[in-house]
Amino acid sequence: MRRGFTLFEIILVMAVLVILAGLSYPSLENMYGYYRVQAAADTLRGNWAEARTRAMEEGRPYRFAVVLGKGNFRVAPDGAEFWAGSDAAPADSGTPPLIASDALPKGIRFRRVDGPRGDADSNTIVPTEGIDPGQWSPLATFLPDGTARDDVAIVLEAEGARPVVVKLRALTGGVSVRPLQ
Repeated sequence: MRRGFTLFEIILVMAVLVILAGLSYPSLENMYGYYRVQAAADTLRGNWAEARTRAMEEGRPYRFAVVLGKGNFRVAPDGAEFWAGSDAAPADSGTPPLIASDALPKGIRFRRVDGPRGDADSNTIVPTEGIDPGQWSPLATFLPDGTARDDVAIVLEAEGARPVVVKLRALTGGVSVRPLQ
């Protein structure tokens, strides 16, 4: 009558489990990267919708800008006083404007559709106070009539995940997300 397992049998089972885990890890990592990029696209969509809504409610244009090659973005009214390097709103308005500086999830970067593919730099977020006003690249300007100045397309990419293109239609304000071809 056998009462247990031999050391060889235990090591053999452990080796098979390690091999299976090693084979499945890249697949799980890519799947996780896909969901992170999709979540970043949803964040971008939400901020565009908020900027568009504020532009219509307040009757003034709103600008959405990014730091290319990094994950930082900023939404504020389209005026020099809001983009001079301070997050403080001018005191002359009755309704406080939306001024939001944020970042995509760690490891996700913005790049232009026609720009070079980014490097594998894991430090893709710059502290908001460390961003020079000249680093912001205006991406979209939302007008009080609900339109945008131009059609916009931006790529969101992360190491190990398929990049996606987020497009904004200027006339309708509609946003679409699709994998980069």
